[in-house]
Amino acid sequence: MRESSTKLETSSAAALESYEELGARMEEHDPRDQYTYMYSKFRSDYTLMERVGVTGKSVLNVGCSFPVDELYYARKVASWTAIDLSPQSIDGAERILRRELHPDLAEKFRFQLADACDLPFEDGTFDVTISMSTFDQMPPASHQKAVDEMARTTKPGGHVIVTVANKWNPPYAAGIRKMMREKTLHYGYAYLFTPVELRKIGERAGLSPAFFASSISPPDVWLPGYPAIVRIPAGLEFKLHRAAGYLGRRVGYAFERPIR
Repeated sequence: MRESSTKLETSSAAALESYEELGARMEEHDPRDQYTYMYSKFRSDYTLMERVGVTGKSVLNVGCSFPVDELYYARKVASWTAIDLSPQSIDGAERILRRELHPDLAEKFRFQLADACDLPFEDGTFDVTISMSTFDQMPPASHQKAVDEMARTTKPGGHVIVTVANKWNPPYAAGIRKMMREKTLHYGYAYLFTPVELRKIGERAGLSPAFFASSISPPDVWLPGYPAIVRIPAGLEFKLHRAAGYLGRRVGYAFERPIR
């Protein structure tokens, strides 16, 4: 169910204009066809989703383009609300989701035009609020307010998940800056975060960091089940691999809203 048709304002006009254009032809660019993109999502976005658990929970997704997250988690969640500033993105996402899902699953979803800095929901509405690579396209002045709003609308004991583009990945950061200078970046505008910056934004919102994830991460292997000749060197390599995670192209935190 879509709840608005009024075009809301944003201070990141370039990004909104680009997403309006992309939303009008969303079917032409299915991210599920890009295995490198999906691998990055699994190692960062979905790792955090699995760490906190979303089965049987209510979820708010702040920033909705192609509904890849909605389609992936449709079987697990109890309900899912997706918001965006772009009417074309909301229309395109809802159209694709209702075409691909059985009606019994599709009825779990609601699509709504809304501003991340002024969420139209009561305090403590959702079990989990997420924003996957949306803050990259928001102006810096809005970042803290948006996380504050996500925290406000999350239930005590619930989780806030935010993933972003990483300023500490030099090749990726250089490529983004080059495309911005040349005006060839397909979504118009990008802000690059550091993991430390993102963590501090969450903490200022009164949230407690629970999990960190990155597109660079070791495999999930239960090392105690292996002999020492394998376990010890693998454990050392995994520690180095985790440290390298702070240089991943995509990074994020799952924060917990404390129960007071």
